[in-house]
Amino acid sequence: MTHMDNGRLRFAAVLVCALVCAASALEVRAQSPAADQEPPQKVLSNEQILQALGQPKAVPTRSLGLPSRGLTRRQASESEQSVNLNIPFELNSSALKPQASEQLKQLELALASPSLGNNRFVVAGHTDAKGSAEYNKQLSLRRAETVKRFLVDKGINPARLDTVGYGSEKPLLSDHPEDPSNRRVEIRAIAAAQ
Repeated sequence: MTHMDNGRLRFAAVLVCALVCAASALEVRAQSPAADQEPPQKVLSNEQILQALGQPKAVPTRSLGLPSRGLTRRQASESEQSVNLNIPFELNSSALKPQASEQLKQLELALASPSLGNNRFVVAGHTDAKGSAEYNKQLSLRRAETVKRFLVDKGINPARLDTVGYGSEKPLLSDHPEDPSNRRVEIRAIAAAQ
């Protein structure tokens, strides 16, 4: 074997090693979720949603040392019932992904329950901080309206649902405004329907 043959063998070995390393890196990248993708999240059950949105406990004014006259007072910390839901949408779109249907079914069951049947809610859309503020605000509103339309199509009275889009104004993780977990739909109880 000549010096030239040894050089070719080493070159071939290095080339094979580089190809194996590149293939391994591609395989690892294909298996790990991309930074842009939403992390897989657990679907909240209708019972969990009911618990989060349930009526705040009224405190009789007598327990506050005041004459009662049949009045009750809600604790300030309990007056904001809300739940954040991971409802996946297509990228830069208000079109629902197929996997959104299970979470939306659970939400519909909760809102149709007798304990929440007379309540009104805000369906609030939120985005991460990628993109312009105006675009994100419009996208989050369209997504909230898509959720409302789904619920109305399932029989929920549209008068019980208001929509708002916050864009990236109210992130879950304010220290990480571009984190995918900031993309969500929040359901917030506002009042019993009259």
